[in-house]
Amino acid sequence: MGIRHILATLLLAGTTVLPGHATAQVTGFTHPGTPLTLSDLSTLKTYVDQGKQPWKSGYDQLAADGKSQLTYVMAGPYATVSRSPDVNLWPWRNDMVAVWNLSRMWYFTRNDAYAKKAHDILMAWATTQTSFSGSESMLDLGDYAFRFVGGADILRGTWPGWTASDTATVKNYFTNVLLPAANPYGENMFGAANKGALALVALGLMDIFDDDAAALDKVVYQLRTLAHIGLRSSNDIGMLGDSLRDQGHAHGQLLSLTMLAEALWKQGIDVYSELDNRLLGAGEYFARVNELAPTPFLPFGTTDAYYIADNTNRGWGGGNIVLNQIHGAYVVRKGMQAPYIAQRRLWMPVDSTSFMFMKDVDTSTAAPAPGLAIPATTSLTSPLNDIDIGGATPAGRSSYANGKWTVVGAGADTWSTSDSSHFAYQALTGDGAIVAKVESIQNTSIYAKAGVMMRTSLAQGAPRALMVVTNQVKVEQNMQNLSVYGGSNYGNKGYAIANTVPSYWVKLERIGNMITGYVSPDGTNWAATDVGRIDGTLPNTIYVGLVVCSHANGTLNTSVFSNVQVTGGDGGAPAAIPAAPATLLAEPGDGAVPLRWQQSFGATSYTVKRSTFSGGPYTTVAYGITDGSYTDTAVSNGMTYYYTVTATNAAGTSANSPEDSATPARAMINVATGGTATDSANNANNAAQAFDQNSATKWLYAAPTGWLKYDLGHTAVIQRYTIISADVAARDPKDWQFQGSNDGVNWTTLDAQSGQVFANRLQLKGYPVAGGSAYRYYRLNITANNGDTASTAVADLGLFVPRP
Repeated sequence: MGIRHILATLLLAGTTVLPGHATAQVTGFTHPGTPLTLSDLSTLKTYVDQGKQPWKSGYDQLAADGKSQLTYVMAGPYATVSRSPDVNLWPWRNDMVAVWNLSRMWYFTRNDAYAKKAHDILMAWATTQTSFSGSESMLDLGDYAFRFVGGADILRGTWPGWTASDTATVKNYFTNVLLPAANPYGENMFGAANKGALALVALGLMDIFDDDAAALDKVVYQLRTLAHIGLRSSNDIGMLGDSLRDQGHAHGQLLSLTMLAEALWKQGIDVYSELDNRLLGAGEYFARVNELAPTPFLPFGTTDAYYIADNTNRGWGGGNIVLNQIHGAYVVRKGMQAPYIAQRRLWMPVDSTSFMFMKDVDTSTAAPAPGLAIPATTSLTSPLNDIDIGGATPAGRSSYANGKWTVVGAGADTWSTSDSSHFAYQALTGDGAIVAKVESIQNTSIYAKAGVMMRTSLAQGAPRALMVVTNQVKVEQNMQNLSVYGGSNYGNKGYAIANTVPSYWVKLERIGNMITGYVSPDGTNWAATDVGRIDGTLPNTIYVGLVVCSHANGTLNTSVFSNVQVTGGDGGAPAAIPAAPATLLAEPGDGAVPLRWQQSFGATSYTVKRSTFSGGPYTTVAYGITDGSYTDTAVSNGMTYYYTVTATNAAGTSANSPEDSATPARAMINVATGGTATDSANNANNAAQAFDQNSATKWLYAAPTGWLKYDLGHTAVIQRYTIISADVAARDPKDWQFQGSNDGVNWTTLDAQSGQVFANRLQLKGYPVAGGSAYRYYRLNITANNGDTASTAVADLGLFVPRP
């Protein structure tokens, strides 16, 4: 059965959009395509049928899984399912995995019984379950969305036994039972970072299956605009909102955003290109951190927390699905480089699901989504209006001079329901934002505060949002009479900042009925830490400005602000030389060094400089760059280069950014594929486990010494070989010779190692091969292991030649 392409005509008048959202983005639906298409499945089946590795190894694990069997016993269905509290949760999970597994087994084997069983499990749940509840329902729906939606979509798009009635039944299940549970807290009310991203991927994949263009259009808009959960929950170097929480949650956010991006690509929408290929930057940052390469961080966070230190579990072992997807999206489809992802993929295990997202060819295309009008800001020098709110006395005032605003005000407090302060303001019509750096706060109280505020009216107690710095060297955020996910615990809280004095950047942004509060150490690295929704009648005009509270009513506090910008500002402030980019990342590509840096406030362009010595002197290699990335291709593999970046505007050029270095290297490919393996016990099947390019399997040999041989079937000059350790350290090889032969009898030692120790499981070690001679046969002759007297094991042995 071919791809089903359903053209949907979208009329703006009939499309539900968010306030401020005026462009429909979805133009049609492809089934299957959540995210695997018929083309993807066909390629996978061809590779499995050919025995091509590591796809065949991944399929073998799928075929052996208990939930892939025709004898699998359905665990449900149940009318009610809940997560937190957990009710009937594992039966639902197990059966959704079974739907995913069995639908794939149908496609690979064309055995109708697999499709029938997957269909029956899905229909049993679809006609029985009436609710999915619990405070964390969206987490399971997001984690399992590509499985239960993907399985249903494979059946719908490929199995002749699927009917229009089946589609209607599943659409009803998704629409009335699962979709409400994916976003149970109301419009745009999503949990922080990974939690909200999980909700988005669940909503998006089910909307695609439902052929619901209006709903999917809304998800695309949320993905692109909501800075606490979507693509904007990131910074220029690729950190995500949860990057400093822990690596598991950072992975969850990255996987959800990427899975949704991949499904959207299959529907013709390219969000991979958004924000200077942000998902590539995020994947590279995640891979670099967890490959334990030295990697700087910047303060960042979410509506859960703002993090000013990296205490995460760097070296975390997961990520095979998402890194395969990012590799496929950028390296395979777009021809870009992803060095740290490539490094990590060399050793990561291939399992019964991750092989589905491995690509070596993909010619599909998609178009970028229509542009969005994220509110821009310009400097403000024109006089502001002044008002004392909530009985603040004596009267305050505001003034501008020489690039800085001085606001003098009293007031009792702005914490919680208190609303007593001085407000220097102007009216703002429609979407807009205000940015300011709090330079200093007079010490009228340790709780004195200064920052930015938006409010729907000037009356005391009006719905309002504040982001303020306090003399406690903290930021306080407060959203009163707005709907906030998590209520007052999220809407009103304080947290430490990355400074030793009460000076920091704060920002408020209104898009439609949503107000988002941000903090930043530098004016570009904005973390969205507070999000509120204006309910009821949406005012076209609100009030925005600078707020000061002395926290000692009757006493005036003088606070100073710089870099004040607002949407529709007059642009009259003099330009200031930008700060140097806060950090720079250089990556070891093939004949190239991709660079990313955190952009600088007020910069209009950047200059990249390079040296072959740490600390310089540097030579300019590129200038006039207007984004936060550049790829240097004028490099030689094997040479180490040191980079720095400067920021420029009309006022001048910054100092150098922190330096980073990279050593580009020729990409190599593993040619141990399509040949024949054997070992000193003449056990070809066992030996083949070391050459399936999958560290999830292993060659387990029943002796402390022995050899492992591979016949390429042709000659090749192997320039590097790799060994990946298996699951038991004592079984790791310690002493060996790596040998070559052209007859399988007479061997030449190409490399010898002794005393080798693999500190970690699934650790990849690489060894160069000198000599330059071509051989057909290669052998690892192990003369000692690391102590096991009964067995020796190797997860994978790779034989590498330069990529053509």
